[in-house]
Formats: sequence, C-alpha cells, structure tokens
Amino acid sequence: MMTNDEAFELIKKALDEVSEGASESLTMDTHLLEDDILDSLDAMSFMFELEKMLGKSLAVDEEFSDFKITTLIDLMQK
Repeated sequence: MMTNDEAFELIKKALDEVSEGASESLTMDTHLLEDDILDSLDAMSFMFELEKMLGKSLAVDEEFSDFKITTLIDLMQK
C-alpha cells in the first residue's frame, strides 16, 4: 500500500502538471479549491493527471468537491 508521503508526493507531481509551481505551498491541511490553488476546471484536469499517474480510477463523481489533501490521500490508498 502507498504511504502518506508517497501519496503526497504524487499529488504534488500531478498538481504541477496542471499548474506549474502550484505544489510549493502544499501541506496536509491544504484544500485545493478553498485555498484557491485550483479552480473547478483545473481540479478535473488534476484528477485526470492523478488517476493517470496512479494507474487507476479514484471513486469520485462529477459532484466530488472535497479536494483536501488528506481526503485525496485516503482515496488513493483504497
């Protein structure tokens, strides 16, 4: 299973693919939408990149809006 640190690094890598340099201020408490790191369109691109890097689909739908780093890590570890 992927560790929290490995998942966090993968999130940062996917985020930088969508918005270069966006991962510089990330912490485990960061919420990508509420903290204005991504807008809703970029969030979908980010999820696509993250799933591509993971090699699997995450269990989210179009209504998904909890882009907190800890929530994303939990999804990645399932």
